[in-house]
Amino acid sequence: MYDLSFLLPEIILVILSFGLLINSMVDQKDKRITNKILLIIGSILSMLAIIYRVPEGVFMNGTFENNSLTNNIKLLSILGTLFGLLFVSNSKTDQFKEYFNEYCFLLILSLVGGMLVVSSREFFTMIIAFELLSIPIYLVSAMGPNSSKSIEAATKLFFFGTLSTVFLIFSSVLFYSLSGSTLFVDINWVSKDYLLVLATILLLIPISFKCALYPFHFWVPDTYESAPMNILPFLSTIPKISIIAFIFFFFNELSSSFLNNKILNIIVVVSLFSMLFGSILSIKQNNLFRLLAYSGIPHAGIMLICSIIPSSISSSFLILYFTFYIFSNIGLYIALNSLPKITDIFKVEDLKGLYKDSPFLALSITCFLLSLAGAPLFVGFWGKFNIAIIAYKTYGLLIPITILISAGISFYYYLRIISNIFSSKSMDSKSAFTVSNINKILISLCVFVAIFLGINPNFLKILM
Repeated sequence: MYDLSFLLPEIILVILSFGLLINSMVDQKDKRITNKILLIIGSILSMLAIIYRVPEGVFMNGTFENNSLTNNIKLLSILGTLFGLLFVSNSKTDQFKEYFNEYCFLLILSLVGGMLVVSSREFFTMIIAFELLSIPIYLVSAMGPNSSKSIEAATKLFFFGTLSTVFLIFSSVLFYSLSGSTLFVDINWVSKDYLLVLATILLLIPISFKCALYPFHFWVPDTYESAPMNILPFLSTIPKISIIAFIFFFFNELSSSFLNNKILNIIVVVSLFSMLFGSILSIKQNNLFRLLAYSGIPHAGIMLICSIIPSSISSSFLILYFTFYIFSNIGLYIALNSLPKITDIFKVEDLKGLYKDSPFLALSITCFLLSLAGAPLFVGFWGKFNIAIIAYKTYGLLIPITILISAGISFYYYLRIISNIFSSKSMDSKSAFTVSNINKILISLCVFVAIFLGINPNFLKILM
């Protein structure tokens, strides 16, 4: 009989999710306060279990693995989800206030799926974890304020998400036919069999879709524009982080010894195209949410580079990138949602004069945008710089030059947003700029992370 302590954080979160669902059926006046308490306690217990109770090693005959890196990624995922759900709980929208428990139930289940994806070391487990990560997102994305747009975007996401699962299963079958095992460790990366290359391509298709890598990014702008804005902090970070981490571990044996140049070249091409075309597509966007959706594509491309660099070199840099990406995105969306009037048709020009009306929000948004752009003195600079350096040492100049070009283009469209924020014109809004205390705390914490780790990035290594 197996000791399930290696799954303790996931078990705690599953119990929490069903506790929130049951509480939603209870008729009580302070239901939302109870839910916030449950959410905070459950998340803290899960993080404490990772820190103090989860054993490291390989479990269930190689199916599941916990190590210091998987634990750090899970801690970041739980903390990012907690921030995102506290933001949902503080929503100005009546729909979120009424169905807060259901949103939390679905998103925590998705988080559990993401955590299982990170630790999966076998194809059956990986497929189930991917579906657990994806299905709640299909449901939540259909709950936007504009029902026709939301249902259209969610239908597109569901259809292509299901199709990508077919490719995932077909890829798993091909890997099994080559190795005779469902375990990742048994894949023979030295093989020159073209079926191995085909299996890898079929795996990269669903990965590219779920991480919004070029050219399978087409669902992202519609979903970001029409999905409930309060789920964007989760949607833009946790699924992407989990899947990139999975790819990092999946190609670990390949990247450690550079065993198959064909596969390495395919991954490099996907990464380079994502960095370049994601940046170029962002330039022409005027809708703020579509611009932010496209701007996430280059980040996924940069993170993908870490999967083909030996883990002994890249693991700490990947954690730094995950940290900056999670907190910069979550802080940005919380700050944007604190504006009096923000809808799916919100334009970049609608931010004009924000500094005159709310210096706190203006400076916070500027901080997050500069961090995402990779400006010095912000943690995003070290995230991009470190990956460019280790890519140069491993593969030469091509990848660092592409990262530099992508960063240069991103400065253009992020600075375009910032220039509007500090415009002399006042925002066209008759509503008062009121930021709730919870949102102020969350935004301030995210700003602190972006600046403090920008000044002292080595602190994260000490902490982790």
